[in-house]
Amino acid sequence: MAHDTTADRVRRAMRDEVLGHVRRQGSASRAELEAELGMGRQAIAAVAQELLDSGLLTEQQGVGNGRGRPGRRLLPQYSPGAVVGLDLGHRHLGVAVATFDLTIQAEERCAADVDGDPVAALDTAARLIRQLLDKVQADATAQGAATGPVTTCVAGVPGPLNASRRAMASPTILANWSGLDLAGELSERTGLKVFLDNDANLGALAEHRHGAARNHDNIIYVKASDGVGAGLIINGAPAHGSSGAAGEIGHTQITQDGAWCRCGNRGCLETIVSTQQVLQQLAHLRPGECGPPLRLHEFAGHPVARKIFAESGRTLGRVLANLCALLDPATVVIGGEMSLADPFIDGIRDSIGRLAQPGFDDRVHVLRAALGPRAELMGALTLARDIALQAAPA
Repeated sequence: MAHDTTADRVRRAMRDEVLGHVRRQGSASRAELEAELGMGRQAIAAVAQELLDSGLLTEQQGVGNGRGRPGRRLLPQYSPGAVVGLDLGHRHLGVAVATFDLTIQAEERCAADVDGDPVAALDTAARLIRQLLDKVQADATAQGAATGPVTTCVAGVPGPLNASRRAMASPTILANWSGLDLAGELSERTGLKVFLDNDANLGALAEHRHGAARNHDNIIYVKASDGVGAGLIINGAPAHGSSGAAGEIGHTQITQDGAWCRCGNRGCLETIVSTQQVLQQLAHLRPGECGPPLRLHEFAGHPVARKIFAESGRTLGRVLANLCALLDPATVVIGGEMSLADPFIDGIRDSIGRLAQPGFDDRVHVLRAALGPRAELMGALTLARDIALQAAPA
């Protein structure tokens, strides 16, 4: 057996670092790798050539800018295979199957009582996963293409996870899920290796890698929907906290004598800003007592609704202003259903700008999520891809 020398370990570490960076960014020039990774030109050239020879990277001519010959860019080369992403919302679930380059092959979304009936939600999720995998296989067979293995699924859940990251941590938030081995239950139903993360963390990952916060390493991502949660990227890495509850801003107390929250406290941010709370405030704007369920987009142009959206945004913005003072992010990205209302985004900007420290009011950019309602699902696929590639032999 060959002896594993220090030089071998260093070379493998450099190889993994270069390959990981190119996969995260989608492409990179050698000069960018030198600058980002702090490696010398000769080291980058040697590692890049090794990865090209092994088929893990490919190369193509870059796009010129009119000032000289464009450089060549390194791109990841993936073997056949796919991963599964699952987005569990409070009232819906979404499933997608994507190849390792994150091209979505099949996708489905449906309404589900995720909060109230976890067993039915897991059964529905497993059924959709099997249906989509069968569809992808059938499409590939019809085209004479290879599909490769599908082994990994990541599920995003709307609440804090315990230290093992297999179950919900809170006995009150998603109380019906408390103590349930969610990863184990899904794995048993699907035959896949299942990993969990908080949905806002996955939204942050997706927007950081592929969306509005790309190239920013300190961001706050907020999912404002049926619940309100934040995903944090600090110095390029996700922050989960010691017990998995980092970013649970929806349970920040706004008023001591406010409405009771599902977490067991009163006056939480979620009791004021979540989609359902805002819809209750909008209900009087639609005449008649009967009709289909209210949707936020119905009120997009209503002047009273715009005030309600803006005030909700200012309330959330006050919480985020404190978080910005603590974490000093470059970007705050707003996702979830509430982000589709322009006055809501404007209200957040107003509070953050008004409450920022003097001289820092223009440092934080507040942006709408570029990936929209698919951010959490894309984050699940991204993490599943990363996990599957780490497990695969290089």
